[in-house]
Amino acid sequence: MQEIQIKNIGPIASVTIPVPEEGGVVVLTGRNGSGKSHALEAVSAATTGKGKPPLKDMAKSGTVSVPGVTMTVARSVRRQGELQVETLESRLSIADLVDPGFVDPERADAKRIKALVGLSKADISTGDLHGFPENLTKDLSLDDPVAAIAELRKRLNIGASEYEKFSEKDAAAAAGIIESLTGDLDTPIDPAAAQERVTAALRAVDALQKQSELAEAAKVRIAAARERMGHLSELPSLDLEKAIQDATRLEQETAQKKALAVELKAKYEAALADYKESVVHRDAATDRFEDAQAQAKLRAELDRQIQESHVEPPSADALADAAAELDAAKAAQAKAAQQQVMMQQRERADALILTAQEYAEEAKDLREKAKQTDEVLSEIVAEIPACPLRVIDGRLVTNTKRGATFYADLSAGERWRIALDIAIQAVGTGGLLVIPQEAWEGLDPENRAAIDAQAKAAKVVVLTAECSADEGIVAVKQ
Repeated sequence: MQEIQIKNIGPIASVTIPVPEEGGVVVLTGRNGSGKSHALEAVSAATTGKGKPPLKDMAKSGTVSVPGVTMTVARSVRRQGELQVETLESRLSIADLVDPGFVDPERADAKRIKALVGLSKADISTGDLHGFPENLTKDLSLDDPVAAIAELRKRLNIGASEYEKFSEKDAAAAAGIIESLTGDLDTPIDPAAAQERVTAALRAVDALQKQSELAEAAKVRIAAARERMGHLSELPSLDLEKAIQDATRLEQETAQKKALAVELKAKYEAALADYKESVVHRDAATDRFEDAQAQAKLRAELDRQIQESHVEPPSADALADAAAELDAAKAAQAKAAQQQVMMQQRERADALILTAQEYAEEAKDLREKAKQTDEVLSEIVAEIPACPLRVIDGRLVTNTKRGATFYADLSAGERWRIALDIAIQAVGTGGLLVIPQEAWEGLDPENRAAIDAQAKAAKVVVLTAECSADEGIVAVKQ
């Protein structure tokens, strides 16, 4: 069994930590202040070559030995040997994946996605760009794969345009030189034919160069494809014919429903216009009816007055009451007309609201289509073994019992469980992972047991710590 030895670091005089060949979780236990965190930091510094752990008080030097490497800490740090264990610190910070240090969840997820893309074998590296002109790729930022490819494509098009200009300029210069030649020639040469020959030769050379570049790029793609093919063999097989049939059926159903929606919308608008016209005709007919009724009533009253020759003139009170009633009737009529106008305006407002909603739906649909570009990053993240995360609207999402859930909304323990699952698979057999004490103490017994089992299955050692009543530091295998 291999061991990790730490001497004269922080409060630690000496401690030996087993590195079991079968893998699993090794927990450093002890009281607060016993040096557990210093031990974890020392192991990380020795395996990554980054950082300088503190010396024990009064000690002139300290050492940290991991399989294959010894780090001596004094006024300076010396690291000797070749590390025999694999770590992830150069490719992925597990702590950044769990808590990138941003309050804004979108900024935090952006950093997490960047870390995952860096870990994915589908990530763009300088090797993936082999075959492209180095002057176009040497300063290309590869942090964002999609932006990198778009920028490279833009540069290539600009470069092609410049080369076309150069070619036209040189061809014109060559034709001019040929035309300027004088004297007898054994075999006269047509400048246009000569230019065509030069152009054909340049194209042939360019075609061969491109063929060479394409062959080299194909070689890289074939190697990557074979590696990915190995990963695909581990995935469940899918029925392509059924997938095509389902996609075709859903496409047809969607088209039919869209056509029906358009037809219903047109019918609705026609019916609404017909309804408004009917309301106008009805109101006009009502006004004519009321006028005719009033006229008939007045005519009847006049006939009655004519037939009754001896009628007492109305009293002043009756005249006053009639005048008051007329004023009230006119006021009521004016109010009715005002209400009618208000109703018409309300109907117009309702129609505008409906139109606004339709425009909003169209805008939403367009935005949803724009968000589908997240599938590019999801495909890259999906290349990572044991990674249950995907990208939606620029956020990391995973499936839980609650359904699709933002990774940032999970508890710290849940985030650590997922991060460790990814890290254990990524570090590979014989690897070593160091995680903070607070992360391990935040996991429940079920998650601890699951991580230990997965680490053993992959033969990966996970080194962490937790508080206990032990004197000094005790290394305990789970």
